[in-house]
Amino acid sequence: MESVQARLAQLREKIAGFGKENLDEMLHAVAEGVRLVTERDQLRVYLEDLTRGALSCAYATGPQAAEIREATFPIISGDAMVSSVFVSQYPSEFRDTYRHGLPLDRNWAERFGIAATYLIPITSQGKSIGVVCIDNDRSGEVLQARGKALLGEFVATAAERLDHARKYHQQLLLARRVEEYKKREAAGFMVRSAVQLIDRLSLASVLVPVSDQEGTRTLAILASHSDDPELKAQYDAQGDIVLQRGKSLFATYLRDDAVIADNRLLRPLYIADLTQQTLQKRALTEQMALRSLYVVPRYEPETHKVICLVNYFTREQYRFSDFEMGLLQTHAEMVERVITEIGGEHLEIQVLAEITELLRERNEELHPFLTKVLSKATELIGADTGSIAVVAEREGGKWLVVEDETGAIVGAKSKEWLKKNIPPFRVGGPELAAAERSLTGYVAWAKQPKIIPHVEEEQQRGGFHRSMHELIKSEIAVPVVSDDEVIAVICLNSLKPAFFTEEHKRILQIIERLTSRHISDLQRIERLQDEVTRLQSDVAYKDPHVSSYRLGNIIGNSRKAQEIVDFINTVSVPLFNRITLWSKNVLQEATIGLPSILVLGQTGAGKEFFFNNLYNKLNEMYRVEINPNGELPVKKTNIAAYSGELTYSELFGHKKGAFTGAYSDRKGILEEAGGGVVFLDEIGDADPKTQVQLLRFLDNGGFVRLGDNLERYSRVLLVAATNRNLREEIAKGNFREDLYHRLSELSMQVPSLNERREDIPDLAVHFLGKLYRTYRGKDDTRDDPPALSDEAKQVLVGHSYEGNIRELRSILLRALFFRKGKVVTGDDIRRAIRDGIRETLPQAAANLSEQLAGEILTNIDKGKDFWTAVYEPYSRNMISRDVVRLVIEQSRVRAGKGMPQIARDLKAISGDVNGDEEERKRFFKFKNFLYKTVKI
Repeated sequence: MESVQARLAQLREKIAGFGKENLDEMLHAVAEGVRLVTERDQLRVYLEDLTRGALSCAYATGPQAAEIREATFPIISGDAMVSSVFVSQYPSEFRDTYRHGLPLDRNWAERFGIAATYLIPITSQGKSIGVVCIDNDRSGEVLQARGKALLGEFVATAAERLDHARKYHQQLLLARRVEEYKKREAAGFMVRSAVQLIDRLSLASVLVPVSDQEGTRTLAILASHSDDPELKAQYDAQGDIVLQRGKSLFATYLRDDAVIADNRLLRPLYIADLTQQTLQKRALTEQMALRSLYVVPRYEPETHKVICLVNYFTREQYRFSDFEMGLLQTHAEMVERVITEIGGEHLEIQVLAEITELLRERNEELHPFLTKVLSKATELIGADTGSIAVVAEREGGKWLVVEDETGAIVGAKSKEWLKKNIPPFRVGGPELAAAERSLTGYVAWAKQPKIIPHVEEEQQRGGFHRSMHELIKSEIAVPVVSDDEVIAVICLNSLKPAFFTEEHKRILQIIERLTSRHISDLQRIERLQDEVTRLQSDVAYKDPHVSSYRLGNIIGNSRKAQEIVDFINTVSVPLFNRITLWSKNVLQEATIGLPSILVLGQTGAGKEFFFNNLYNKLNEMYRVEINPNGELPVKKTNIAAYSGELTYSELFGHKKGAFTGAYSDRKGILEEAGGGVVFLDEIGDADPKTQVQLLRFLDNGGFVRLGDNLERYSRVLLVAATNRNLREEIAKGNFREDLYHRLSELSMQVPSLNERREDIPDLAVHFLGKLYRTYRGKDDTRDDPPALSDEAKQVLVGHSYEGNIRELRSILLRALFFRKGKVVTGDDIRRAIRDGIRETLPQAAANLSEQLAGEILTNIDKGKDFWTAVYEPYSRNMISRDVVRLVIEQSRVRAGKGMPQIARDLKAISGDVNGDEEERKRFFKFKNFLYKTVKI
């Protein structure tokens, strides 16, 4: 029972966190609480519904739930159990509803097999707002006293939130009904005026497409008028017109989804004699004696989907003059305007008010804000569920992500029982294979909203729908665009076919325009905070046994270390002064070029660690001088991880279509970090084109995205690092001398570990303590790392380091794992050094693997393909896994990091993966070989 109470407490907290838009989510949480206590799933929840003047069923479970929800009970009545409990505000139990139920309940209980029921009133601030019914299909006690008490308390705590959401939900329902009424009234006014326009007109009507619960489309009479009341009554009594081919006149011209199929209906249609036509409603000619018909269609220009058909009837065969037809066409255009615009203003005003209120709230995190936006959009439009996916870079392409691999929500989703697990969707259009297509991915690719009225039809023709639940029948998606870049997609779903309309699309676009900038700002802040957190974690740890920290956590007993500290302290103030000018748009500042620092040093010496401490110093000044709650923008990248166009794209961004895989626009890191700091590692590996553009960028801050012709500007402090001798690279023609001089206006040589041996004892204590915190056992105390003996420190000081700080950390990690006691001894360190040497691949074997990989790539370039050069030799054990890995790594460097690029470079495929089924199979075979066989 304690676990049940704990879970009920969690549900209470969950309900308290919902907004007024989340009525369905609240009801599901209440139902979950009932199931916890009763261990049964027969439940009804009724809420006071003043729009219907009854107690309406807002939630029901079981196979007959849909029918149960259709039934209502009087608000005040002594003849129904639900009504009695609502009025009395006292719980009641009916143990045999068949024999002892109230008059209105007996037949109803037999119909739905409810033999016994326990009813709990929902009251808020002393007022009844609803009733919870826990049912049983067998007579007898439904719930024991302890369960009744638990549920009574649980329902009472949820009542106030339920009442708030109930009122909001019913307010929207009422607004929609008022809008529908206003449309009917406006259309009625227009058809009344039509009959007055032309003397011969006997009757005018407006037909609009509607869908029933099964999704069957018909043409319903929105309004009609005749000066003969009996004729109007006869016409209205005919009801809807079906759109099945051969069943009605209009089915000749329209598909069953109300889209014009016969181009003759793209223009006004004159039918001289209705008696010669196939009519579903024969009474039009036989009883009402209508003879001629002039139909003016109004439809969406792009899709040809009918908005309305305006019909003008005469009782005698009559040929309308050109003037009369022009008059009626103008009249029909006005009819379209009133039914599409009148009434919609209320919803638009409601949306503006709701979103404006939301933007005024203090929303400092992305996920809660997206959740609120989605909840409001879903409720305002009347959708059944929805999600917001954010754009993320993965596997060399763009994907839309709602939840990550662990199930944590990074975007937003509503009514999770309909969308339990949403996988990432690839951004793309027709080039994607059918299995990879989705509505959200298409919308992000096209930068245009899209409605899918019938998801089954979309799937059958290989369109853009990925099913998340078999009950979903239609959906709509709208891209969220900021600075001409898609950053997210709002997607709403309905359990009804053809539910979404152009009005819904317009409302979602209003929501998108109001929120896109704020969403972009929150994304940028989150990315920046993540980067800053990573940087700060590197400089934040300080071991209490080390006293030589000089700046941040730079350890500085040696002269070389002190030089680093002096450099950061010296340059940080003038550099920060320069950064502060960027927000002021000082003209003189823009003409002197951008500041840069060149950091030199061996691999593993700590170049990035130097940058982290420099950034930390600048960020502290930023918080003091500019924004106490903000972060100085920062971005990092490694030039060696990219090649060719991908390097250019990483730094400066690209336009959609700039290269294969560029499915949408993308900002480069120099633009994203505008006003802040960028760290470029391995600058010596930059290709000639990137070097030229970097030089130009440093001169005036200008750049052009790949595939674009628009010059843009950004201001950053550029910190570049390399382990290469750039003077030698210049002499070889691999690096531009002018770029070298531009980068090295300020430069810092980070010393190797062998050059600062006096720092090694304190460095070892520092890294051992940091490693211990990460790898300690669950019973170990966090702040009690093992000590290093004096002998161990001396062994470390005497060792010759080829890998610098990285090698020191590796030695300490092995010593930490395999030490014999609480103290790391000299023997522990010697063993760790020896193990490191034994575990290192012998140089001869390493050279052989490199040589074999190079020969394989040369053979492929000369005409061999992947299958003969790699697949077959590996299958016959002629080459090792390391050789295959090196082949892939070298291909990645020269071709790009995406799997399709590597497959083409190695000639595993030669054609279009998306358009050629055989090529697609070869590509999947290639991936499976690497992932599952070689296990790369």
